[in-house]
Amino acid sequence: MKGWWGIGRMIMLLLAGALMLASLSYPMWSIYLWSFSYPNGIGMSVYQNKPGDPVDVDQLDGGVDELEVLNHFIGMKPITKDLLIFKILPKATVLMGVLFIVAAFWRKRKFLYGVAGAGILLGMYGMGSFFYYMYQYGHDLDPNAAITIEPFMPGIIGEKNLAQFTSWSQFENGTFFLILSTMLVLIVAGAEWWMARKQQHEKKA
Repeated sequence: MKGWWGIGRMIMLLLAGALMLASLSYPMWSIYLWSFSYPNGIGMSVYQNKPGDPVDVDQLDGGVDELEVLNHFIGMKPITKDLLIFKILPKATVLMGVLFIVAAFWRKRKFLYGVAGAGILLGMYGMGSFFYYMYQYGHDLDPNAAITIEPFMPGIIGEKNLAQFTSWSQFENGTFFLILSTMLVLIVAGAEWWMARKQQHEKKA
């Protein structure tokens, strides 16, 4: 395709690739907890390759280490960077970012469709794994822990109360960059599909 669409297509796919790669540097999700013992709260952020402190940890009573101590008391397993998702997701993200950039210069419609489909699958894998781990960590509790609580589902987004704690969870820029990146690719793929269909009808007319 020539003209304005060729330039627009390239810009959108290059931006999609840049956003996909940039998402590696930002947290995907964060959780904060407050109680009488932690009036300023403790928190944790989840990056694509590890759990870590939230960006505003200096304003809190503690970060991921303090949260892990709390988790130990209620029998929750340690949240380590050895989880499978932390090994697969960063590599898949780099691959997708590179493929988006390749698609910007290699104008093969089938390749673009395949890349767009792979982007959707990556998003489904990431979100599915996230919900799975959240459920598992809240339900696979040590019965011999110092504090016994009922199995629970940690808050995914927004406010939630658990025992004497109030939690707040939110998705972060890393997730938003991934979503926006995939949406840009889907828009380009959808536009090319529509224009291809239009050309076919014009030839038949």
